[in-house]
Formats: sequence, structure tokens, C-alpha cells
Amino acid sequence: MKKLPDLKQLSNEAKDALIVELWQEIQKLRSALKPDSSPAKTSSNSSTPPSKGFKPNIKPSKIEGLKRQKSIGRAGGGRHLHPEPDQIIIAQIKSCPQCSETVSVAAQKLQSVYDKIELPPIRPIVTRIERYGGRCPCCQTEYLAPVPAGMEPGSPFGSSIQSLVTYLRYTHAISYERLSGILGEVFGLKISEGAIANLLSTVKTSLDDQVNQILQRLRQAKLICSDETSARVNGQNQWEWVFQNQDICLHVIRPSRGAGVISEVRRGTSSASVGIRPI
Repeated sequence: MKKLPDLKQLSNEAKDALIVELWQEIQKLRSALKPDSSPAKTSSNSSTPPSKGFKPNIKPSKIEGLKRQKSIGRAGGGRHLHPEPDQIIIAQIKSCPQCSETVSVAAQKLQSVYDKIELPPIRPIVTRIERYGGRCPCCQTEYLAPVPAGMEPGSPFGSSIQSLVTYLRYTHAISYERLSGILGEVFGLKISEGAIANLLSTVKTSLDDQVNQILQRLRQAKLICSDETSARVNGQNQWEWVFQNQDICLHVIRPSRGAGVISEVRRGTSSASVGIRPI
């Protein structure tokens, strides 16, 4: 039946026959449906949380094409050999391990080639500075011997440590406590959480000139996109603002979410300095 007939024109017997026919069609449809035909509930089609929405296993046939080219003497794929190894070990024998018969180098064929990769021991390099000075016996002027660039007095932690701490802190969001542990356990460098905070403040000061250059370019731009989000600073809720276009990007953190922050950054109407701040 492709079209429902006009029920007003049907007799009681015809209506009964129509009901029977429709009931039979319904039974056929029910038998065709399987009890488990409804899709499984996941985080994408129901209120199931993402933590319970497990991904299905990938069939081996779909990942066979991902195998890498095998190395010499190996049945399966593996890591590509390094083009410039630091050292090469050539393993050859002088005599047969079974009967002790002498075996020449020419009689041996290369069976396998593979790399073994290790990290060298990491430890800090400590440079002791002994700076001398005195008073000129002729003019009585006091003098102090100069030191090489980067060896000035102040923080004992050099630029390489400052770069590493800044990278781990702001790129990987590692806390002060974990930073102190990583530097001690991995690099053999004992540094307290307070010293890390002072180090980041030093880095902030060294970046002030670059930040001011970005700020000046920002104030000259014709188009600036901006947004803000909450940020925690010393246990208090503040706001992290971003001002950017296709050429520059500036982040500032302020206690306010108001339009005064925009005025400060665009016109410099506030006495507060604009720059980055260790968090």
C-alpha cells in the first residue's frame, strides 16, 4: 500500500482489513530491528562525561601502513638510523665460539645495524669569580678589575638557567615546587622556590625593553583584537588581557576587567607599567 485510502469512503469490513494489513507491516518492521540496534551512548551523543567515552580499538589492518622501513637484519620496522652517530662500535670475532677456529675479518658479513641512544650526565657548570681591586699608589684612585660579560655580580644563575626555567614555567606551566624538584633531580641544581621567583623577576626586567617596543607598535596599529580571561595571581582573582593583530601580541594582567585597562594599553593613561608578570 503506497497511499492511504480515504477512510470516509471505506466500509467497516474494509477498515478492518486495512487495520490487519497495517498491523502485519508493523510486525515485519519490529522483527527486522535488532535489540542492540540503537547507537551506544557516548560523550558526543548523550550526557555521558568524556572520561567514560572510551575510544574503540583500531583494527590492525588500518595501522599496517604506518610501519616504518626495517633496518638491516631486523624483521620489523624501527627508528631511522642517525646520520651522524657520535661513536661506532664494530663487533667482530677472531675465532669461532664453537671450535675456536680462527676467523678472518673478510669472512664475516654484516648482520645487523642499530643505534643505542643515551643522554650524557647533566650537571651544572660552576664558575668561581675572584675579583681583585685596590688603590692606585700614584693617584690614590680605587679600582676594581672588570669581569667578562655575563659574569657580573648578582644572581648566581646564568642565562642558560634563566632560559630553561622560563621555558618550563611558561610553556609547560610547571609549578615552582615541581620546578625546584626537576632542576634538582634531573640537572643536579639545587634551587629553592623563592630563588625561582627572583629569577623570573630578573627575566621580566630584562624583557622590559622588548615589551615597550611591542607596546609602541601596538599603539600605532589601526586594527587591534582583544579579549580577556580570569587568572590567579598570588591567590587572588585577576584578569589576563590579550591585545593582538597579525603582527604583534601583548598580554597584560590587571585586577580590573573594565575599559580602563584598554585605555591604559592604548594611550598609556595609567601610571601602572605595562608588561609581563611572573605568576
